Amino acid sequence: MAQSADGSAGLVTLEWTDGLYYKVELDFTKGSHYETGAAYAAAIVDACPGYEAAVDALLKVSVEGGKDLPDLDTLIANAKELLADMPAGYAEEIAGMGAVFSYDVDELGDGRLSQNELLVFQVVHDVLDPACSACAVYGDSSATGETIVGRNLDWYDLEALSSLHAVTLFNNGENGNSVIGMGFLGQLFTPSSFSGAHVSAAVLDSDMNQGYFSCEGRDAYLADIRYALETEGSVEAVAQYLENHEYTHSFLTILADESVAAVLESDQERPDAAGLRYADSALREGIEWPYADAVAAVNANFLPGTTDNYAGASNELRFASYVSLFGEKLADGGTMDMADVLDVMSYGGTDGVAKSSGAIYRAESDYPSVLSYALNMTTLELAACFGPTPGNPAQPVYIEVFSGDPFTNFWAEAGAVAYS
Repeated sequence: MAQSADGSAGLVTLEWTDGLYYKVELDFTKGSHYETGAAYAAAIVDACPGYEAAVDALLKVSVEGGKDLPDLDTLIANAKELLADMPAGYAEEIAGMGAVFSYDVDELGDGRLSQNELLVFQVVHDVLDPACSACAVYGDSSATGETIVGRNLDWYDLEALSSLHAVTLFNNGENGNSVIGMGFLGQLFTPSSFSGAHVSAAVLDSDMNQGYFSCEGRDAYLADIRYALETEGSVEAVAQYLENHEYTHSFLTILADESVAAVLESDQERPDAAGLRYADSALREGIEWPYADAVAAVNANFLPGTTDNYAGASNELRFASYVSLFGEKLADGGTMDMADVLDVMSYGGTDGVAKSSGAIYRAESDYPSVLSYALNMTTLELAACFGPTPGNPAQPVYIEVFSGDPFTNFWAEAGAVAYS
């Protein structure tokens, strides 16, 4: 059942849905950002008693799996640098949540959540990098001409993740575009998001030759993505906003609106070569993408002159899978619909492992796909699998999250099996 935090005056509504994910509405029309953040944390405490332990475990395994094995004190210092440059309202939301999650010891593995650990969780993608892949069709490659995005979020194999899936509405009323984020309970800046202006953004890791840049004077890219979606109305405008900021680490963003999709390659090492990659963009030598009105992305830059981080079986075999699967579906003038996109995103190869069989939907034994979805950018129909999913290869089952525009009726009943 839906429940609101006590004394929140309807600021926050939170519901555990279909035994799979939390559905959350943060209503900024009814109170301040600080009040909404505090109400959100209070609602989480009521609805999810194991929340602190789950986030603590997520942070611990993320730190232990990080490329540079950063210590917690360093992550906290970096997170505070990023907080300093955030929009004031976002910082207030974090402060409000921190009034509830305020354990006085910063220590991973203790099952508790301090204010500093909460802050690291909010900017975890800026200081610790996940994997992922994505694709999109539009125009003549789409069965309806509508843009359809497919996306897999691949992260650490952690049982607690499956208890934290969340689809969150950031309801801004008349004060900018409202945004829906797909990520984990308590996240204010989600790795996959879309707006009431029918623009979507989902991030992917992109390795650098060096480690992370200093966080001083740099921005949190997921916070910037939320802000851009709240204020802009097209792929190009969102990309331009992001291109005007500097970040701690390179990343990719698959961007889509009702007319087009593209991959923004935010290469922080070679920013002059970075930019939007369209279906017909020139690519670096050795990379071929022969399909019009369609894009795909793994954890690599493809634009000429960008940092070459493509080498490695995981990237090479997954991209080969995208090329092959799109070739089968678009052969002889074929087109792709939602079911076709989900068919691509659910491809598990022979063993669910990216580096051995080009699996796009990755098994628990690999770097598992914890979220997989397809989103229609015109109707905003959304079908998702909240993983990870057992099996090698896994057989994900997708449910209907939204059958139509959720910005007009976020709490409409859904949950039927959409595709499997």
